[in-house]
Amino acid sequence: MKFARTYDVLILGAGYAGLMAALRLANRRETGTIGLISESGFFVERVRLQESLKAPVPPRLPPLSEWLSRTNISFIRGKVVRLDAAAQTVEIATGHQSAMLKFRRCIYALGSRTDEETKGVADHAYGLDPDDGPRSASALRQRLFETTPEAGEIVVVGGGNTAVEAAAEIRIGYPWLRVTIIANDRVGNFGKGEKVARYTRQQLASMGIRILDDQHVVEVRPEGILTKDAALISSDVCVWAAGMRCAIIARNAGITVDETGRVLVDPCLRSISHPCILAIGDAARPIAPTGAAYRPSAFAALISAAYASASIRKELRGRAVRPFSFSAYGQGIAIGNSGVGFVTFPNDGRGRLVITGRAALAIRNLFVRMLIWFLRLERRRLGGALFWIGRARVTWRDANLAVDHWHANSVGNSQRNALTGQECASHAAPQTTLS
Repeated sequence: MKFARTYDVLILGAGYAGLMAALRLANRRETGTIGLISESGFFVERVRLQESLKAPVPPRLPPLSEWLSRTNISFIRGKVVRLDAAAQTVEIATGHQSAMLKFRRCIYALGSRTDEETKGVADHAYGLDPDDGPRSASALRQRLFETTPEAGEIVVVGGGNTAVEAAAEIRIGYPWLRVTIIANDRVGNFGKGEKVARYTRQQLASMGIRILDDQHVVEVRPEGILTKDAALISSDVCVWAAGMRCAIIARNAGITVDETGRVLVDPCLRSISHPCILAIGDAARPIAPTGAAYRPSAFAALISAAYASASIRKELRGRAVRPFSFSAYGQGIAIGNSGVGFVTFPNDGRGRLVITGRAALAIRNLFVRMLIWFLRLERRRLGGALFWIGRARVTWRDANLAVDHWHANSVGNSQRNALTGQECASHAAPQTTLS
């Protein structure tokens, strides 16, 4: 196996989180060498994948190797195969070859994918994943295009925003197909209030989409969806949007993760078991309060990346850092040619000032464009363009109390020993101080 160079900071994944982290660290003298690993040569807008069900979505950024030229970011095209947290190495596959990279610090930003734990999902369902696999979003587009009205029963499993957007996009893109959306709870229940749920359901129904609530799916079969009550819902094509799960890379590396593979991180977004590894975006699960509720989103990916990069720079300078925190602004959901948007400031709770219709869709699409704008601005002003509010919402006292409470509630001495005894060889966790 080829052994390549050592990086001061090696970033795994070049989605919203990984790319922002790299740009924030770029051309800073104290950060040293930076490596950015991505399986794709292009940046993929995950929040627009449902649009790709009708036609391919052109990239809004140039190829990453081109776009990152004239920076000190080394773009590495390859797939992360294995991470050795103790040895601080990463194995990547590049075509028919493999290489081993070493790091002093690692930022884990491999994101999440469709959760395939339910029986039959991996073999018989499609997901909104950005690769070119046989069950990816691009494969689903081809399957929908080839599906005839006679075999046109499309079932979308999931009641959240991803499922709603996918169902609506399929309905308007392929009007000859019959679309059903089913949920374990209630379709449109995003936890943002009855007004948001009611409008979402009304809009789906007006488009001719059948809604089925309280359907606990236990298996996906070629001929349909089997529920816990032994009912079989006929389906020619199943789209699975009932949850996400992170890559198994971190779990296999012995890093402490939750049940969905997210890395458990401290108030500075460092792995609680291997502090030389920081996790951001969908791949992170903070154990301390973060001000607003931390959930997978493009916004959380950008700000967690900006924070992680800033904390690395401050640590290298010997400066104190605040615990990670932020305030939410709002959320928008596309429902075909319409939409619903609402304010959730500051805690990402119940939606207020609800906007519906084409105006909501236009606002939602504007914010999606702004995500790219933030990345472009960061590229022009390397290391400091993105700003967010709520950065001082959590004190070290509250953060440390939460961490102590988490450790006290960890199950079993062996787990507690693992959490306190595993550190990367050359980078022990610095002591935090109350402020």
